[in-house]
Amino acid sequence: MTEFTVEYFKEKGIDYIQYQFTTLMGDLKEVEFPAQNWESMKEGTGVDGSSLGFLSTEQSDMRAIPDLETFAILPWSPRVGRFICNMVGNDGLPYPTCPRGILIKVLAEADSMGYVFKTRPELEWYFLDDDLDPADEGDYMCTVPKDHLHEVRRQITDDMLSMFSKGSPHTVHHEVGPAQHEIELSKLDGLAQADNVQTGKLIVKSEALFNGLVSTFMPKPFAGKAGSGLHIHEYLEDKEGNNIFATEGGISDELKYFIGGTIKHADAISALLNPSTNSYKRLVPNHEAPVHKAWGIGNRTALMRVPGYESKAHMEFRAGDGTMNIYLGCAALLAAGLDGIRNKIQPNIPTRKNIDHLTDEERASLGISQLPSSLKDSLDAFEESEFITKVFGQQFKDIYLEKKRAELIEHLVAVNNHYEQEWEIDRYLHC
Repeated sequence: MTEFTVEYFKEKGIDYIQYQFTTLMGDLKEVEFPAQNWESMKEGTGVDGSSLGFLSTEQSDMRAIPDLETFAILPWSPRVGRFICNMVGNDGLPYPTCPRGILIKVLAEADSMGYVFKTRPELEWYFLDDDLDPADEGDYMCTVPKDHLHEVRRQITDDMLSMFSKGSPHTVHHEVGPAQHEIELSKLDGLAQADNVQTGKLIVKSEALFNGLVSTFMPKPFAGKAGSGLHIHEYLEDKEGNNIFATEGGISDELKYFIGGTIKHADAISALLNPSTNSYKRLVPNHEAPVHKAWGIGNRTALMRVPGYESKAHMEFRAGDGTMNIYLGCAALLAAGLDGIRNKIQPNIPTRKNIDHLTDEERASLGISQLPSSLKDSLDAFEESEFITKVFGQQFKDIYLEKKRAELIEHLVAVNNHYEQEWEIDRYLHC
């Protein structure tokens, strides 16, 4: 590992160091200092945890501790080097409401079971103009002249290649909606990938700003146009890199149990994977977004799709969206899957049929039930879940529920006073 010193930063032309960290609600925050102060700052810096939503006012002191493996130089400001931080208490121990720390804890549980968790997310967003209308008229995988923002997308890709210390973009293209774009990331271990998602979103927002655009990861910014998801492909390997989810005869029992655990806890973890009122405007029938707790081989209408090429068997979770805190979302998915493996939870019957077109009786015969249809429903399931308490802790659960219940009250006021759309744009545009 690189030995970071004042001299190293001087040789690299770095004048400022930026510490980045993610709040409970998924917001990326930063604090900077002159690189010449490195020796006094390299062990971390204090922050007001209550102002950032990590804890209550009477427990306000926390520290942001840099993970030295996450160092990168901002491509648009090469005088600035950044580190991603974990949040700890005054005792130096990981703070229980630190999202990155929670993911690290669940990854350690997987490690103790002999597993390595990897993911491959798909980032989808819209480019908007000053009036918050779509900034191009392109469609799925189009080229110029419709895809006239392709150079901005390439600059975003260049920045990702520059900043990602591990992993890289895999595919890059225009999506279905006008001015909707996608970058799929290559498979990578869970923590580094979550870091890349946060970094990738920062890059998209920054390059949009530099080009006179607004970018949004809102799930459903336009009622009549395609929604934006954050599909997460999940992989489980042993310590030698062998695919736990595949067998010579097809998919393994471990994959079935992993799916079973995810289905069992789907209602509760929806509060983390779809944590906005806007999320549930995307999760409606006949729009390539899941509405029911179902799975199947190659089935893009299911909550969980197992690709048809069985030697590379993995699971794609299709409900998540860009309002999620990626650290919490990945922690929830992994913990649910591990619970399935540990307790050998059988999933419902798989199907290749379009689940939206099945009758209620056909879905019932397959053991398929509906996902939560609102943030309130998912929060109710989250609150009642002993699994959530076990994985995330009571302190996290209480703070999260308090903040999200308050959000629901604000939303209800907006609905009753006929400014729901304006409220959601104000709340989620820059998620």
